[in-house]
Amino acid sequence: MQTFALVASLALTLAALFVLVPAVRSMLRVIRMGQPANPSRTDDPVARTVTMLKETVLHTRMLQWTWVGIMHWFVFAAFLFLSTAVAGAYFQLFDPEWAWPIVGHWYPFEWFSEFIGALSTVGIVWLIVYRQKHHPRSEGRTSRFFGSTFWQAYFVEYLALLEGAAILFIRGAEYRLVDPEHATRAHFPLSSWIGEALYPVGQSANENLVHFIAFFKIALAMVWLIVIARNLTMGIAWHRFTAWFNIWFKRESSGRTALGEVKPLAVGGKAITLEDVEDLDEDVALGVGKIEDFSWKGLLDFTTCTECGRCQSQCPAWNTQKPLSPKLLMKGLREHTYLKAAGQAGHAERALIGKGDADAEFYNPEGGDFVVDADVLWSCTTCGACVEQCPVDIEHVDHIVDMRRYQVLIESDFPAELNQVFKGLENRGNPWNMASNARMDWAKGLPFEVKEVGKDLESLESVDWLFWVGCAGAYEDRAKKTTRAVAELLHMAGVSFGVLGNRETCTGDSARRSGNEFVYQALAQENVETFKEFKVKKVVATCAHCFNTLKNEYKAFGIELEVVHHTQLLNRLVRDGKLTPVASEPGTNTRSITYHDPCYLGRHNQVYSPPRELLSALPGASYVEMERNSERSFCCGAGGARMWMEESLGERINMNRSTEAVGTGADQIVVGCPFCRVMISDGVTALQAKSEAREEVEVLDVAQMLLASVKAGETAAQAGKTPAQAPAAAPASAAVQDAPPASPGPGPAEPAASGSSLFAEAPAKPVAGGSLFDEPTTEPTAPATSTGSLFDQPTTQPAPPNATGGSLFDEAPAEPTPSTGSLFDEPTTEPTTPATSTGSLFDQPTTQPAPPNATGGSLFDEAPAEPTPSTGSLFDEPTTEPTTPATSTGSLFDQPTPEPTPAAPAASGGSLFDVPADEAPVAGTTGTPEPTAEATAQPAPSGSLFDIEEEPVTQPEPQAELAPEPEPEQHEASQKPKGLFDI
Repeated sequence: MQTFALVASLALTLAALFVLVPAVRSMLRVIRMGQPANPSRTDDPVARTVTMLKETVLHTRMLQWTWVGIMHWFVFAAFLFLSTAVAGAYFQLFDPEWAWPIVGHWYPFEWFSEFIGALSTVGIVWLIVYRQKHHPRSEGRTSRFFGSTFWQAYFVEYLALLEGAAILFIRGAEYRLVDPEHATRAHFPLSSWIGEALYPVGQSANENLVHFIAFFKIALAMVWLIVIARNLTMGIAWHRFTAWFNIWFKRESSGRTALGEVKPLAVGGKAITLEDVEDLDEDVALGVGKIEDFSWKGLLDFTTCTECGRCQSQCPAWNTQKPLSPKLLMKGLREHTYLKAAGQAGHAERALIGKGDADAEFYNPEGGDFVVDADVLWSCTTCGACVEQCPVDIEHVDHIVDMRRYQVLIESDFPAELNQVFKGLENRGNPWNMASNARMDWAKGLPFEVKEVGKDLESLESVDWLFWVGCAGAYEDRAKKTTRAVAELLHMAGVSFGVLGNRETCTGDSARRSGNEFVYQALAQENVETFKEFKVKKVVATCAHCFNTLKNEYKAFGIELEVVHHTQLLNRLVRDGKLTPVASEPGTNTRSITYHDPCYLGRHNQVYSPPRELLSALPGASYVEMERNSERSFCCGAGGARMWMEESLGERINMNRSTEAVGTGADQIVVGCPFCRVMISDGVTALQAKSEAREEVEVLDVAQMLLASVKAGETAAQAGKTPAQAPAAAPASAAVQDAPPASPGPGPAEPAASGSSLFAEAPAKPVAGGSLFDEPTTEPTAPATSTGSLFDQPTTQPAPPNATGGSLFDEAPAEPTPSTGSLFDEPTTEPTTPATSTGSLFDQPTTQPAPPNATGGSLFDEAPAEPTPSTGSLFDEPTTEPTTPATSTGSLFDQPTPEPTPAAPAASGGSLFDVPADEAPVAGTTGTPEPTAEATAQPAPSGSLFDIEEEPVTQPEPQAELAPEPEPEQHEASQKPKGLFDI
């Protein structure tokens, strides 16, 4: 037996080396096909080594799924130990009683050997059962293993099972061989039982057993190496070797994930700026247009993918029946890379991105001429859930953005809706294509002066903060309420701040993440020059996207800023006692609140606690979490420029999230980002229209709720009462633990229990639906039709029951004005003359409505009377008088405008906690800012550096029109343990 074991083991070892060495060289050659990576991939080697050891040895990222992480650690530890066990087996072929010098009979070493073998066996059995329990045959698309290569998984699992068990079996044979002094349970705590049960007493028989088991261990290891050497795309096996390098070379030496900023546009490993464009060769690739355009780190990412499917399970696109799966994307790119490198027929000519039939494969279609379908590329919201979940630090978002860059900058092939967005950013510095002199309209009617740099301030050094309003905060009606609320709170807290006003322009987030890198850079450079001119050091922003861009990406332009989100600053002010929410009194109605984590605040910047601490400090409110929250929060669907693109595939992402939010039974769904507010508001409105959500449910920003509470205290003080102060902001965890259980789901609204308000004088008659913030009344009032609010204004006529476009607490207009205009158009009392422009998001309705089913144009285009070409440049200042139409050479993003598309009035977003200004103009049913003379009279410049001419594209209905749709498929619940194998 010894001779056979020795000869067979040596033969298998030589065979394994014969195929393994060329395989490793081939893999390295494939990875070297990529472009040079950023030099920062090798900075701070000590920190990188520490990060690698933390994530591998301590399994810090694997343990995001607790039980899976624990069981995987057992298998991982056994694999490392088995390397020494296989090496020891070669010696046991010659001497069956051989043991490692020094440590061979050391109790800790022996106990670790046996227990890691046992735990590895338990762990791999658990993982095998887990895979079968969540197999696609029973869970379909919702299984994270959907699309994985199952024979490879089974091969790895069962080989690991045999290797782990072999440790105990060979130790059992050793127990029968060694001298009585060592043959005790102290030296063989587990294997002694196996030895006594299975092996005979006798020297010769047990020596042969040791020889055989040693050969068996060596054979398993060599078969393993031979199989993976013949399958270089077998990531579930190769990650055991490549993950160490992939983690070490991750983008950030600090150990943080590849989120926040986007990887710079690079050519040959060197970041490219606008100034470098003229010096580039004509045939240079901007972005990624073929597999060789990826950096070597990208190719290493593809090689390392384990097909575990964690990214897929969290992806908002995949969970709403869209073709994007981060796992399948990495797998498809890996297969194409290695087949192309091997000279496989057909792969050398394949385009990286193409468009196939709806029923065809989206990844490497059989006989297709492309690798990845364009629908995959443009379904991404860049939310970062895939990057956050990946245990081996694959940088999915960077790769997707790089491919988008090539499609936009080189191919000029992108969704038609982005045409208007790019033109608005280029010509007017905002995606809504609104006039820059309307940026301060949000401040009209505030009871204090908002200081504007260049008018009231010479520089920002004289104030505490620059308040970055952002495009949404300046132009979008619902976001303007947040802007006003933050400004009022800062004023109340005695925090001095200034704004840039008309000098502010878009940060460029949507441009960069949709691939238009140079428009982003032009916008960023203009803002950075303004920051330097006015000595900006500290910035507070309400938009999570602006916050992320200013905080993480502007440093590449030579400026260091302290950037905070408004929830962080307001939470600090509450903790410092500069803002005091008012505590509730007995008998006051309690409202339930749930919070939606914005992706660019949470996952991209790890800001989870401040918003929750603020909400936990609000009086009269109970907090309940959605199942998918914090780092596993589900995207609203607006990121990655998806805010401006229609969803034509699968379920709407915002409907999926809104359904989950409504299902908590919360009265208020709270957000911290204007994009999230638009998407969730539209989703809730659609659910209410289908009677799937209570009419009382509303979507608010954290700042609005805090302002209402602080204002309530001021009102009480003016009335001569001394309100009790709310306790200091409690930790978020406490708020969640103390939260009452969520109601089972949406249902018809129940009459609120009557009760005294915190500041109300006793009314003559009880008022139904009394609220925490009811105004005191001196005379009996008629029964309220809804839960009262501190700031509700009396209406002369009740709103029609089914009026659209308003919030639950909006004032009813005298006569509803139908609108055929844009998503956010103001209703007008007199018809306006059609503006001579190419159409804007806020075009006024024409005197004759468009046919109800007219389609075409951009997402929010109105049909112009006559398009007026223009040579407008990237940042032309609009004039107050119409200009003479100029001749244009066309724009990269120009497209013929077909018949106008009518847009149903969007929900106003009016709120229970809206605080009207003393002299604020009366809002219309859609709540759009009043267009200035400039915005209506001046022809919108359409000429551009990037004009192209395309075929007319029939547009789908605007995203804001959320007509009742078929019953959506139930979204996957968050990975919350329900049983031993439910994660």
